[in-house]
Amino acid sequence: MTLDIVLFDMDGTIVQYQNSPYQSSWDALGEVIGKKEEWDRLLQYYVHRPHQYQDWFEANCRDLHGLRVEEVLRKLLPIPYTPGFLELCTRLQEKKIKTGMVSNGIDLIAREIQQEAGLDMVLANELHTAEGYFTGTGTMHVHIAEKGTAVRRVLRQQEVSRERVAYFGDHFNDIPAWQEVALPFGMNLKDERCYARVKAHFSDFQQAREYLEREELI
Repeated sequence: MTLDIVLFDMDGTIVQYQNSPYQSSWDALGEVIGKKEEWDRLLQYYVHRPHQYQDWFEANCRDLHGLRVEEVLRKLLPIPYTPGFLELCTRLQEKKIKTGMVSNGIDLIAREIQQEAGLDMVLANELHTAEGYFTGTGTMHVHIAEKGTAVRRVLRQQEVSRERVAYFGDHFNDIPAWQEVALPFGMNLKDERCYARVKAHFSDFQQAREYLEREELI
């Protein structure tokens, strides 16, 4: 059996921000705009209060108001990819297997990854901009505790069965997404709760590619 779609989480899976315990694009963004300590406090408060995720999202968005998008993005580049990710995407495209991202990370980075990796679809949290500046608002497309809902949405849109879908994630908030696909995979797992939830786990995407080829999934 070959796969129809391979989906990826972004933060901690596709990318590895080494200065962040959650390896998050939000944490990296907070650091480059000079809000690291304040955003770290917000993270510690909200990360275990998923029902208040909208408040957390809006607080971070407000801190971006008036900042120039180009200047912020330049500080976030180049993207620190997990080794082997771009090569795996190239291989999947050669095999006519679709690729996508489902992440509660920021679309500013997600769109760059989509362009560089040639992803077919991206679902991430949107930061609003106008005339090259952040407006201080955004649209939350993926709730931190509801990735399963987001993955189901993608599968419906693509009209594919879960039996032919893989999802790579790294943390406890990926558990709902793993539950929606037949092939849940871990990448640099960060939480003990994750190990029992995945079919296999890897430290880089070269290992993942070798596994997928060995199992004749691609």
